[in-house]
Formats: sequence, structure tokens, C-alpha cells
Amino acid sequence: MLAVSAFALVSIAQASFIPPGQLIAPGLNTTADFDWATTNVKNDLEFFNNDSNFFNGRNVVFNENEHDFLNAKKGGLTSKPTGRERKAAALVSAGFNNYNNFGVARSFSVGRNTSFTGLGVDTGNGSEKFEIFGGDNADNEKTVTMQVREKSQSESYGYHNVTAGHTGNTVIGHSPLVSNVMRVHGMGIQATSSDGRTKTNPFALEATYNQADFESTFSLTELQELINGCLFLGWLNTAIDGNPNDITGDDRWVHAVQGNFDNMPTNPNRHDEHGVIGNAYIGTLQEYIDGTATSIPGLTKLAGEIRPGDHGGDPDSNTVWAIVDHNSDFAVVPETSTYALFAGVFALATVLLRRRK
Repeated sequence: MLAVSAFALVSIAQASFIPPGQLIAPGLNTTADFDWATTNVKNDLEFFNNDSNFFNGRNVVFNENEHDFLNAKKGGLTSKPTGRERKAAALVSAGFNNYNNFGVARSFSVGRNTSFTGLGVDTGNGSEKFEIFGGDNADNEKTVTMQVREKSQSESYGYHNVTAGHTGNTVIGHSPLVSNVMRVHGMGIQATSSDGRTKTNPFALEATYNQADFESTFSLTELQELINGCLFLGWLNTAIDGNPNDITGDDRWVHAVQGNFDNMPTNPNRHDEHGVIGNAYIGTLQEYIDGTATSIPGLTKLAGEIRPGDHGGDPDSNTVWAIVDHNSDFAVVPETSTYALFAGVFALATVLLRRRK
């Protein structure tokens, strides 16, 4: 594996539309993009209902003159320290909507210039687990904690709303959770931003879910869901209601890469379940790491590198993964079958998948 490397930062391209309360600063994002207290779903819902206000990058093809910010930073991986293993975590009930009811934290001590690779927890729910790769610690020794909770009743299948989406009653709209929830803290490299995110060095987070949990929820195959961006690693955006310090029914589960600081536009789509930049890489995390492809057609990386914003999954091993640079709450999120029926996209992606194999 390659040691972590950072490419020179480039100035981010500013979007032509500036939403109310957005903070404008040159360079890559290291602070909140929005003043969420001013622009949030409770007092400005129409702004979030208008996708033209956000960067739409699902099928973007990389153009270095337009999309340099997507290629501004990469990292790499170092080997897992000898003796490091995942730990069993206490999975506790979250009741109907007790989103902060996590089990006792499992702690990991990570020395300076030591990899975070191998930090992880088994939830006790079959083969379900979460594991970190990369994100080397260049600072003093850090204590990283990982906690898990059951998905709440209100995050489960049956409480999603296919037609109306978010209603303000639960943190899910179209997308109930397949997995339970993992919270990770302690990897930060700067103070927590005003929207509640804590920036880290880039790392890969892989989540493994149970086949039975998926099959009891959705009818399409994992491959179909993955290709169409409807099965992914999710992040709970706690700031979208204007207050990042609590979790209410107005907050939302969205794609994990929406919470990234680097390789993002100034107005990323941090409000919608299936809003994401790039397309899912169909394969294991190790295949992605060893290869040169990214989630952005036309944008490549070196073998051994990871690029914040890349994401994908492997239906054979029941895993989804994303390259992120923030500590937060994470879970496996699927879209309902209605949103996965994009036959044209599926056919194209299948051809690309066969060529890759």
C-alpha cells in the first residue's frame, strides 16, 4: 500500500447561484458551506426543493477546466498495525426515534504517524460490521471511539414515505435503513465546523450488511440498486433543520460523501437521499484501491490512492463503502424500488461492469 499523499490544492469553482446565508471563501471548503441557521428546511424549504440550486453531478463527465475541484485532494493507505482487530460493540435500542441512544463506546488508541486502518466494530447483528481504512494520523496520539445503536422504529421499513418524501416526522423520507447505525468520533484534524461536521484526513469506511435485512426490505437486486445510486453508505445530516446540535425529524439521512469537505463544490447537494456526485463503483473496496478508476467518468487516480467522494459497493460481499473526510453517524441506506427503475442507466452500467471484469 502507498503512504498517504496529498496533492496540491486548487481553487474551487464558485457556483453562479449563491443561496441565502452561504459563506463564500476562496479555495476548498474547510468550513460550513451554508449558514444553516439562515438557510434550512424549516424556514426555506423551497430552496431545498429546487435541485437547480445545487451541483448536479450524478452523471458528470470530468472536464479539468470545469471540475478541477473534484480532483483537488487524494490520499493513500498504509498497512493495518499488527494486532489491531475490530471490537464487538453494544447494540442498544433507539426506540421509536431516540437517535442519540448509542451503546457504550469502544475505544482505539492511534499513535502519531500511525494508520487508522483496521479500526472497526461488529454490531452483533449477524455479519454486520463497520471498518475504517486509511486516514493516517499525522498529529499526536488520538483516541477514536465507535458506538452503535439499532436503527430506530421510525428509521425502519414501513415508516418511509414513497410519495411525499420527508414529512418532518422522521429522519427518513424515501429511504429506510437496512443496517444499524455507527457513530465515529476522534479522528478530527480541525475544530468542528458550524454545521456540526468534523474534518478528518481522507479515509475509506466500509459497511457490511446482512442479506436477510436487505431482502426483507426491497425487491430489486443489490446490483440494480447499487448501479442506480440507490444503495449506499449514508450520513445523518443533523444541520439541515438549522441546528446541528440535536437530531430532529427535520434532519435527514443522505449519501455519506455529501458530508465531505474536499473535492466538493461550494453548494453540494446535502439534502437529498440520492443526491450524489459521481456514479457508484461496482466492486469491492480493495478492487477500487488497487485500480485506477474513480466514481467520476474521465477522472482517474493512481493504484493505491483513495479520492474523497468516491463510493461504491459489492453485492457479492454485502458491502457498501465511501471515501469520506468527516466523523459522523453512518448507516447503510437503500432507495425504494420506485427510484431504482432506470433501465437505460442499468443497461449502460452493466456493459461497463462486464468490461471491467
